[in-house]
This record gives sequence, C-alpha cells and structure tokens, in this order.
Amino acid sequence: MAIHLEPITFSGERITSGVAIVPDDGSPPRVIGTLSPEPLEKVFGRYGKHLFNLAGSVNAELQAYLSMGGNLAAWRPEMDGVYTGRITPTKNTTLKAIMQSALIHSSIFSAKGNDSVSGGEAADRSLTKFQEKIKQIVLASREGMKIRFNPKIALYGGRAKIPISYVGTHLAINLTSLDVTLTSCSQQRDAAHRRINQLLALREIDIGHSKDHLMLGLWIPDRELNSHQEEIFGAYSTELEFASNRAGVEYVLADGGVDQSEAAMPFAKRILEDA
Repeated sequence: MAIHLEPITFSGERITSGVAIVPDDGSPPRVIGTLSPEPLEKVFGRYGKHLFNLAGSVNAELQAYLSMGGNLAAWRPEMDGVYTGRITPTKNTTLKAIMQSALIHSSIFSAKGNDSVSGGEAADRSLTKFQEKIKQIVLASREGMKIRFNPKIALYGGRAKIPISYVGTHLAINLTSLDVTLTSCSQQRDAAHRRINQLLALREIDIGHSKDHLMLGLWIPDRELNSHQEEIFGAYSTELEFASNRAGVEYVLADGGVDQSEAAMPFAKRILEDA
C-alpha cells in the first residue's frame, strides 16, 4: 500500500512518500521510503528537507503500527495531508523484488532516482556507503591515513583536479560501480574505463607511483538479474578485467550481495599494509 502526501494541504496534488509491504508468509512488515532529499530540494527548494523529514515520520508511525500487529487496511494517518493508497497484491515472491517493484512503480521520485546517472557517474548510493565502510575500517586503527582518501589530483596537466578513491605510499585504488539493472549501465562501464586511465595517469606525475601498485575496485550492488542482464554483466565485467590486466592494474570485484564489512575488508587490509 502506498502512502501519499500533499505538499500543499487540501490542494489535491499528491506524491508517494512510502510503501508498506506486508508479506503473507509471516515475515515482518516493512515500510520503505520512496523519497530522496536531492530531488525534493530541486522541486521544493528549502522546503524539500522538511518534506523529506515529514515523510520519514509518517513512515515510522506506520512501521510501528504494523510491527505491533496492526491491520494495514485499518491504518489511518493522524496528520492532515497524508493519505493511503489502495492495497495491491503482488506476484513477486521475494521481499527484495517486491521492494524494487514498489519503488519503481509507485513513485516518480524513486523511479527516477533508481535510473539516473549524471555525466557518466554512477548514481548508486551504495558505492558511497561502501567507500565509507572501507575508510571506517582503516581509520579505526590508522586515523592519520584519513588524508589519503579521495584526494583531488591534477592528472592531465590542466587545472581541473580529479578525485582518486585512495592514494597512499605504494598503492592507489579507484573504486567505481556497475549496476546492469539500470539503462545507464553502459555509461557506468565507460566510467570504469576512465577510472583505469586515471590510475595510469598517476604514473605520469611526480607522486612516487612510477612502480607502485594500482587497483580498480568494481562495486557490484546486490540486484536480482534476469538472463539478459546476466549476459550484459558478464560481457562488461570481462571487458573491464581485460582492460585492467592489459594496463597492469589489479582488478577486484566487490560483491554487494555479502555483508558490506566483509566486502570492504580486502581493500582495507591492502590499505593498512600500505604504511
């Protein structure tokens, strides 16, 4: 069931702020948010953040109600300008598939957010979270290495500076992501090729990496792929592995299907060894 908000109360113009999912197998109910702060701020300006927080409060209220055994059909919001949608059964069999379908088909904000890439840069927020997890593990024991993460370097002789995920003593790492469920996946592949070239450019400037180790980390978000998407992933990942090997750059896949700390650990260990 979708939850709708009227940004201008009683105007009749509504947006979907969340979706409640009640599995019929006895699994705990879930209420997922469909809004993101960035697009809201673009549309509503400084009020976008307030609207995002309001939606979070409504979703939390419904989540608490369902977790205490409340009936979805009987829930009534206590706040003006909040409305319930119709309850819709789904043929999806996994919670992950239900959540993905609900986000795409119930809200223009989340549908757009799930398939938007600007300037070839991957829009998947899980990559940022993955990068932060690596940094968190490293800084827990080596706080002084903070300045090595995401330094901006003038790679190509111009004034423009490009961030590299990690540049240390004898190791440089560039992280990027590949989500073949997005129509922009070919742009993500192209972005990964640029990450390889950026690493190679480090060897052309005087920062002591002429013989040091370069690594491309490809973050793979946890997605359920159909057969066509599996083929695309196989082709793109093989292409990137070939390009990395040919350039003398180590190629490492980071699987979003495992615990994020587990996926981050190999990168963190390599960084900690780069004293």
